[in-house]
Amino acid sequence: MGRAVALGAVAGIGLAAVAWAQEDGRDAERRAAEEAGLYAPSVWDLELGAHATELNRREFIDYACGTNGGPPSLPINDWTQYAMCPAEPGTGFHEVFFQYDDELEYWAKAQSMPNAISLYAYTSAYAIPIIPSGLFDAEGFLRGIRIVTDSRVPVEVREKGVDLGGYLTARYGEGWTCTDLPRQEGEQEYQGTYIKDRCVKEVDDPLSSVMIERRAYRKSGQFAIDPRNRRVTEGQFESSMRLEQFLTEFTPDYSRIVPEGQARSELELLVARALDCPGCDLTGVNLKRADLSGANLAGAILSGANLHGAILAGANLSGAVLTKANVNRADLKRANLQDASLREAMIYETRFDGADLRRADLAGSKAGRVQMIRANLEGANMVYMDLRGARMNDTRMAGADLSASWLWDVNLNRADLSGAKMLETDLIRADMIEVNLTGANLGWADLLRANLRGANLTNADFSNARLTFTNLSETTIDGAIWDEADLPPGFPP
Repeated sequence: MGRAVALGAVAGIGLAAVAWAQEDGRDAERRAAEEAGLYAPSVWDLELGAHATELNRREFIDYACGTNGGPPSLPINDWTQYAMCPAEPGTGFHEVFFQYDDELEYWAKAQSMPNAISLYAYTSAYAIPIIPSGLFDAEGFLRGIRIVTDSRVPVEVREKGVDLGGYLTARYGEGWTCTDLPRQEGEQEYQGTYIKDRCVKEVDDPLSSVMIERRAYRKSGQFAIDPRNRRVTEGQFESSMRLEQFLTEFTPDYSRIVPEGQARSELELLVARALDCPGCDLTGVNLKRADLSGANLAGAILSGANLHGAILAGANLSGAVLTKANVNRADLKRANLQDASLREAMIYETRFDGADLRRADLAGSKAGRVQMIRANLEGANMVYMDLRGARMNDTRMAGADLSASWLWDVNLNRADLSGAKMLETDLIRADMIEVNLTGANLGWADLLRANLRGANLTNADFSNARLTFTNLSETTIDGAIWDEADLPPGFPP
């Protein structure tokens, strides 16, 4: 899974920004990201000549040894473990593969912004997926960068790979010297185009050489129509770009090496404080991916905090305030969140398995694909929540209020929703096998194609609800109310 550089955030990418701005939907989503203060770093934020110990480690993820622009091999913790990667033939440098931060991707998913999701779903440049890597010398200084278009993406995305060469030649300015590379036997045009060239250029800041190679053709043995069975093929083409930039003059500055353990980072100091900080005011703090397992943050103020990908398993957050916080993709398994407030928070794909959320306030939170297996949400305020695709099987929600919430495609099998308030709740295609809805109020709820096989509907109120094509087989319906409900064919209440 990859990330995308925020177009317009890096100087010199005007071509892509203009193309993007022409589409109102994408432009609006870009502005929304900027207003939220989100920025995705890119490979060009890496300073050539810097030492591995001083490079930003927090805004990139999935570090691994590189394979000459190919998929990652041996996973490593960060830049500082460059020496674990073998020196590559030719350059003698150690290649470190990395991916862009995934915060923007999950922000877009939580906000249900399809254009932004498609852009941020990959590590990309100019909306074209790439495999970036840093190249370090034996002493740990960054001597070069490498960018190769990612061939692992869908066909319709991969065929745009050659276009990146045009964007990048424009980015580095004029003065390129280009050479056509030899055409090998059997190579054919792809969609009327044959491109196979190499362009080189010297740049001054920093003093370095840049090389770009482009490919757009069919290789020998690749066909639009398979000659053996006369069937249309898919993906039989080459459309790629490769960029390498190396420092041409370099004198190592050993003063830039940060001694191991010299000083704890700001994050480490903040984490140390947050591990035992009941009642603390941590408004707006950045604890992204911090390990806060078992932390005591009871009653803490974390409004607007960034807890993306943080580990809070077993933490005590009872009475804590996380209003409008970013808690996407975090781990809150078995955490204590009794009486906590997560109003309007983003909790997309967050894990609350076994967590205690009794009487918690989650109103308006963006909780798509959240996982709350065997969690306790009794008496919780869950109105206006986006819970599409959530997994909430075996969850206790007796007396909870889920009115006007989206629960499309949710898994509520064996959940306890006795006495729950679910007015105008959307439960389209929800799996609710053996759910307990005793005394629940589902007035005006939408249960189109939901599966309630074996559910306990005793004294439940379905007035004006839509149950078209809903599976109500083997249900217990004693005392249930069906006034003006749209019932499935053949169901006799």
